Amino acid sequence: MPLDTVDKEKLTAVLRQFQGRRVLVVGDLLVSRFVEVAARKLAREAPVPAGDFVGQTLLPGGAANLSRELASLGASVSLVGLVGSDEYGSWLKSEFGKYGVSSKGVLTDAARPTSLRTWYMVNGYHALRVDKEDRRDVPLPTSKKLLAEAEPLIKDVDCVMLSDYDRGAITSYLIGGIVAAARAAGKIVVGQPKMHHYLDFSGVSYVKSNLEEAEHATGMAMVNETSLRNMGVNLLSRIECKAILITRGEQGVTLFDKDYVTLFPPIGGKKNLFSKVGVRDAMTGVFGLALASGGNPYQASVLSNVAGEARSDLPRIASLSLHDLETRTQGVEDFVRRIVQVPVRR
Repeated sequence: MPLDTVDKEKLTAVLRQFQGRRVLVVGDLLVSRFVEVAARKLAREAPVPAGDFVGQTLLPGGAANLSRELASLGASVSLVGLVGSDEYGSWLKSEFGKYGVSSKGVLTDAARPTSLRTWYMVNGYHALRVDKEDRRDVPLPTSKKLLAEAEPLIKDVDCVMLSDYDRGAITSYLIGGIVAAARAAGKIVVGQPKMHHYLDFSGVSYVKSNLEEAEHATGMAMVNETSLRNMGVNLLSRIECKAILITRGEQGVTLFDKDYVTLFPPIGGKKNLFSKVGVRDAMTGVFGLALASGGNPYQASVLSNVAGEARSDLPRIASLSLHDLETRTQGVEDFVRRIVQVPVRR
C-alpha cells in the first residue's frame, strides 16, 4: 500500500536527501513590505486610527520567497524571473546572495515596476494591504528572454518549480517552453499555479495549489467529498500530471493521483495554516524538494503538511530549516493513523 511508505523512518530518510538538491525556480518575484504603526487615537478627519510610524521590514515574496525557503532547507537554488528598474528591484537582487540563491537569470525590465505588496500593521494587527504592480502578462519577447535564461539550467537540476502569483511573469508560452525542455531532459516539474494560467500548467509532473484556485479552474464548488473527488479527477485529466496536492485550510490537504484520493488531516488539529505569509511557499518548497529527493507523492504530501505546521509557528522574517522539519517529523505517528485513502474508482 502507498501509505506504508509514510512512517517516520522513511520520511526522515527523504529529508536527509534535501541537502544539495539542485532546484530551478521560475516565477513571479515580489517584495513584501511590512509597515508597523503604533496607533494613538482616532483621526479627527475620519473614523480611522491615527498613529506613529514605528518601522518597516522588507522581505522577498512570491518565487523569491520560495527560493529563500528552498535555500534554507539545504537546496542549491537558481532563480529566473523579473524585477523592475527601481529601488525595490535593486533591493531584491541584493538579497539573493545573502540566501545563497543564484540570480543570474533574474532580468530587469524598465517597463514594469517590481511587484510590491505593503502590509500596514497597526498595533500588531493587519489593517490594510496595498499592492503596487503591473499584473498583465509580460509581452512575448520578454517571455522568450525568460525561457532563454531557464532552458540552459534545466539539464543540470533535479527539479524545476514554476511559481505563479498572477503577476505576469508566468505565461502560457513560458510554461509550455519549460515543460518541453524539462521533459526532453527527463526532469521533474512542480507547478504552483494561481488563477489566470492554472490550466496552462498542462504537462507538469505535479501540481500544488489550494481549494479556491482549483474551484476557479474547474468551475466546480466543493460542497461535499464527492464534489472534491470530481474536482481532483477533472484537474488530473485536463492537466495530465502525475498527482495534484490541494491545500484545504482547516481541513488539511488532499492528494489526487490516478489510483487514489488521499485525505491528510491538519497535523495540529483544525486551524488555518495556509493564510499566514510564507506558509504557502514553505509547503510548496518541501513538496517539490521531497519529490526531487526521491520521495513519492504521499511522502511529499506528509512532509508538506509538516512544513505548513512548522512554518506557521515561525515569525515572518524566518525561514523553515531542515532541523525544524526533522524534529516535527518524529511525531507523525498519530497523524499518519488519521490519513484516509480511497480508490478513485470504487
